[in-house]
Amino acid sequence: MNSKPLFFGACVAITLFVLTSSIFIVNQQNQAIVLQFGQYKAFHNEPGLKFKVPFIQDVTYYEKRIIDYDSDAILVTTIDQKRLHVDAYVRYRIVDALAFFRSVQPANELGARNRFDAVIASSIRNVLGKVPLRNLLSAERVNIMKQIQDEVITLSKPLGLEIVDVRIVRTELPVENRPAVFQRMNSILDRTAKQNRAEGDEKARGIRASAERERAVLLAEAKQKAQGIRGEGDAKAMKITNTAFSIDPEFYNFYRSLETYRETMKSDTVLYMSADHPYFSYFSNSVKHTH
Repeated sequence: MNSKPLFFGACVAITLFVLTSSIFIVNQQNQAIVLQFGQYKAFHNEPGLKFKVPFIQDVTYYEKRIIDYDSDAILVTTIDQKRLHVDAYVRYRIVDALAFFRSVQPANELGARNRFDAVIASSIRNVLGKVPLRNLLSAERVNIMKQIQDEVITLSKPLGLEIVDVRIVRTELPVENRPAVFQRMNSILDRTAKQNRAEGDEKARGIRASAERERAVLLAEAKQKAQGIRGEGDAKAMKITNTAFSIDPEFYNFYRSLETYRETMKSDTVLYMSADHPYFSYFSNSVKHTH
C-alpha cells in the first residue's frame, strides 16, 4: 500500500488547519485586540482579513456601535433628606479598546456593565446629594442632568469609553416616604399659591386705581373740551342768527313772536289778558308784514 497520498493529504489538511487558525476577519461593526497568553500584542480597527499566530494568540472583539445600558434602581438621598429611587439610561461606545481591555475586567460587555453600575451610582448620588428634591421637579432638572452627564463622562474616559447620552428614566419616592413628602409639597404649593394671590390682588388694586385716575382725567379733559366746543358753537350760532335777522328786524320780531305762540298756546293753556295787549299784535288785521 502506497503511503505517499495519505501523507500528502495529511500535510494539506494540517496546512489548511494552520492557515485557517491564522486568519480572522474584522468587520465594520467591530474592532479587535490580539492577545498572546493573555497579553496585548496587536490592535485592529480597520475592517478586513487579519492574521495571527495560531494556537498561541487569541482575538477579542469589541463593538464599534453605540451600546445601551439601563441601570438598576439607585437609592439616593437629596440634600433635604429625601430618599429617591432613580433609574438611569446610558448610551456609550468603546473608542479605545486597549484602555478598555486594561481597565475593565472581564473586558467584555458584562465587565462594562459592572463598571457602569459603580460609575452611574457614584455620579447620581454625588450630584443629587447636593440639590433639594424640588429642583428635580423644576426647570433646574436640565442643569442637574448636565452635571450628571459631565461627571459620567469624566469617570468613563479612562475606561476607553465615549458617553453619547445619559438620562434619568424614572425618579420615585420610596413607598414609606410618599405620604409625608406629598403633604410637605402640598403645603409648599399652598403657601406659594396664597403668596401669588396676594401679590396679584395688590397689583390688581394698583391697576384699578391707576385706571380710575386715568378715567377721571380723561372725562375732565373731554368735558372741558366739549364745553369749549359747545361755547364756540353757541357763539357762532348767535352770530349767524344776529347777522341773518339784522337784515329784516320786522321779520325777526315776527319769527320770535311765532316761537312764543308755539310755546304758550298749548291745548290746555288758558290766557287772561286784554285784546290790545302787545302779545296779540300780530293777530291784528292792521299789521303789515314785509318779506
